[in-house]
Amino acid sequence: MNFPHHYAGLAVVVCWAALGQSACGRSDATASTPHAVQAPVSPAQSLGLTVVPHVTLVAVTDWQSVLKPCGCTPDLQKGGIERIGNFVVDLRKQDDSVLVVHAGSLLADPESMATPSKKAQFEQRVQAFVQALVPIAPAAVAFSSLDQEIGGDAVQAAYAAIPWPVLGVGPSSAATKRQLSIVLKTKSGLQVGILAVDPAMGDDFAVAKTAGDEVDRLRRRGAQVVVALSNLGLRSSRKLARAVPALDAVVVGRLEERTEPELDLEQEGNTAIVHATRHGAYVSTLTLAPQSQQNGEWADASAWLPGVAVDLQSRIEALDKRLAGLQQHPTVALQQALPFIEAERADLDKRRQAAVDAKGKPLPQGRLRAWRTLGLAWTTAVDAQIAAIVKRYDDAVADQNIKNAGEIPAVAPGKAGYVGQTVCLGCHTDVAAFAAQDLHRNAWEGLVKTAKDKDLDCVPCHATGYGQPGGSLLGKMGSLTSVQCESCHGPGSLHVAAHKVSEDGPIFAHPDLKTCTTCHTEQHSPRFAFEAYRKRLLVPGHGMPGVH
Repeated sequence: MNFPHHYAGLAVVVCWAALGQSACGRSDATASTPHAVQAPVSPAQSLGLTVVPHVTLVAVTDWQSVLKPCGCTPDLQKGGIERIGNFVVDLRKQDDSVLVVHAGSLLADPESMATPSKKAQFEQRVQAFVQALVPIAPAAVAFSSLDQEIGGDAVQAAYAAIPWPVLGVGPSSAATKRQLSIVLKTKSGLQVGILAVDPAMGDDFAVAKTAGDEVDRLRRRGAQVVVALSNLGLRSSRKLARAVPALDAVVVGRLEERTEPELDLEQEGNTAIVHATRHGAYVSTLTLAPQSQQNGEWADASAWLPGVAVDLQSRIEALDKRLAGLQQHPTVALQQALPFIEAERADLDKRRQAAVDAKGKPLPQGRLRAWRTLGLAWTTAVDAQIAAIVKRYDDAVADQNIKNAGEIPAVAPGKAGYVGQTVCLGCHTDVAAFAAQDLHRNAWEGLVKTAKDKDLDCVPCHATGYGQPGGSLLGKMGSLTSVQCESCHGPGSLHVAAHKVSEDGPIFAHPDLKTCTTCHTEQHSPRFAFEAYRKRLLVPGHGMPGVH
């Protein structure tokens, strides 16, 4: 059964929204996304394909020069360039035909370039990121028009210097025009054609025409399999696969921020659709062994990979756990989604049994492919060389950001400043029990543990009143670390003086969606659902009878 991707997404969103999963401090991240492995296992080696011509593609998408995902949600508490690097290096020891590819924005990150102070940090990050890519040695990356449009000088300089093939239409200058495609021969003897597609090529029709012509050229040049690195986003990439059925795989970049990790092989016709979500939290592996056959259907050998049955069982258990929680508080949304959730569970169970039954059986005949998406847990081993680069970057930006922090803006006459949670709880004693268990209290501790407590991409949402009048700045945090009362209700000095609460400020009794989504953005909290989260915060002493 090929469970519809959009229904699966609906089921997941409903489950997570209804359960109100926290964006700041869950401890069961691995259980929620079971593809967290401690050591790489070569698909080709485990399937006995290393002796035949094959390729194992390792795909990362929309990396955006992120050295380590933010970790604000469980799905992002994985990956990082030092773990992906270790994974790739170890994989190559087992399989001599690994090609690392990337689609989407490799370097440019719009959020990290939003302010002058962030831009200075971003420029250092790009340099560190490109250095860290050297041991990974990408086989090819698709130059994204997004990198061209917003990347700035740092991104352009980095692209001019990187040593691996950069495919695509590139900048308009003839001196920097890039090739659209390349043919690479793996050490096992397979000729792999790789081409790049990008919105800069024109509309969907123009892209399909260019890509189709390029596929024909690659085939004439001896390519036995052809892979497109697409910067079109998921919908247009699927249209491309339908328009150009000769493509064996499309690696999809320029994804929406809410895109879920692709845990099951998706395809359009005979073309595999591959993506690994964003920011290096996940990697996808796709092994292709055409067995000397130029055409024909691909036979899926993924069930023969070690650990697949365990992965699927973990997903079943996680889904059952979510369903149990949902059924304690049934909603109309649950009733609507339940048939799709139940269908997903039945499909997972069917495929788990197929993986169990595959053990000891011969592989399918014909052209073989095996696919898996992996979330490398933060406990996974790191590459020492890359980790040292990341550490130097962390240390450099910590010094730079503290040095350049400036002074906390002064509070204007008649305006409110920040007093800190201890002052708030001095009067609101009935809120103390809530504050002691609220996961927002862990926001700063999480940054310290991951060495991001000097990172301007992270600090403003993990502190109270950052950069605000009478608030906090790096080197001047005082008592305003973590997400405290005033992060949601506003600065409290005038309230303390006047004991006045007003929906017009300065203290807001009922924070609204806009207040929350200042930090709970799609990038950092992709499953945030305001009403579901709000209900978790309304407890006796905080929003219910007993609050002042």
